[in-house]
Amino acid sequence: MTEETIIAVYDSVDHAEAAKRDLTAAGVPPGAISQHADAGSLADGTSTGAPREQGFWSRLFGGEPDHDTAVYDRSLAGGSTVLSVKVPDEHVTAVSDILERHNPVDIDERASTYGLASGTRAETYAAPATPAVTPVAAPGLNAGRTTAPAAGETIQLAEEQLVVGRRAINRGTTRVRRFVVETPVEEQVTLHDEAVRVDRQPVTDGRAVSGEAFTDKAIEMTETGEEAVVGKTTRVREEVSLRKEAVDRLETVRDTVRREDVEIEHVPGETPVDRKI
Repeated sequence: MTEETIIAVYDSVDHAEAAKRDLTAAGVPPGAISQHADAGSLADGTSTGAPREQGFWSRLFGGEPDHDTAVYDRSLAGGSTVLSVKVPDEHVTAVSDILERHNPVDIDERASTYGLASGTRAETYAAPATPAVTPVAAPGLNAGRTTAPAAGETIQLAEEQLVVGRRAINRGTTRVRRFVVETPVEEQVTLHDEAVRVDRQPVTDGRAVSGEAFTDKAIEMTETGEEAVVGKTTRVREEVSLRKEAVDRLETVRDTVRREDVEIEHVPGETPVDRKI
């Protein structure tokens, strides 16, 4: 198994840190990730000295790099951060995709800005074929090889499958609040009154006077009547309660899934040319 070193340059330290977190989450061993700034800080907090010291890039790549590292030096001097990842060659594509998500510097464009010639793309450098010390065995990092496989080797083709889950969300709250409303009402009632009337009738039948004549005497009668008395009674008019009604609905979820395929091309060999002597 061969190992490759992938280099990404970030002008923002936050972007470099985010890329490093995603790599770790994807299963890349922390020991395979190194972060370099102008002061030479590694991902584990140790110091390597100034990254532009003699032979620094050669040690990083495990041999003499075949491209100009002046772009890296100029970027580090300008405050950029360099992230290097050592992975087996079958994981190069997946790791590169993770690094690309966090806005790395375009090395060709940066080299043009510095007035430097960029021969090969500097973000990815293949180290010499040496055994991998800590191979990456992370799910989801099975990218295809970019080099011709040896006899008997295979190319794995990955395919995504749509997995739809469910989660509870708050769609709002229904609240029932009781309050008092006053409404004017009226009702008719029949009242009974008794009044005293004085009747005086002349007597013409010659009736004799009783023995109580010429004495003081008084008679009296009480008048009565009715008046309306207002009272109130309370009764239950209606009951209001809350309950949940479960409703199942069918929803169509649409997304895209990716799969890898291969393109088979036959490259013809050289055609012998007849030579006349």
